[in-house]
Amino acid sequence: MDVPIPPDWVASVCKLLREGDSSKIAWTKSALQEWQAASLSAFRYEAYEAMLRALSIPNVVGCDVPLPEDGKTYAFFFTANDLTLYGKICLRPDKLHIKIISAHTARKGGTLS
Repeated sequence: MDVPIPPDWVASVCKLLREGDSSKIAWTKSALQEWQAASLSAFRYEAYEAMLRALSIPNVVGCDVPLPEDGKTYAFFFTANDLTLYGKICLRPDKLHIKIISAHTARKGGTLS
């Protein structure tokens, strides 16, 4: 179910995306490959900027995704190069690290869950 993503999660994730520090932002191999294929970009910072734009929308909605990851994960839509993409990010418990789990074209008919 799509719900407003908690502001504290959004603030922590946005801060890390804005910083773009590769020591604090991990990617799954599939997420990076899918981002590069969908966006035709080899640059991670372009993904960070696109995700940041989406997460900066007031009361941005997403879907809480229970995963066997250490942290809290939300899925959300973002746009890049006029494409709607599906993103999924896990904020680690220390709130100093994130893992980008998904960054690909929407596959479920435009729904997050």
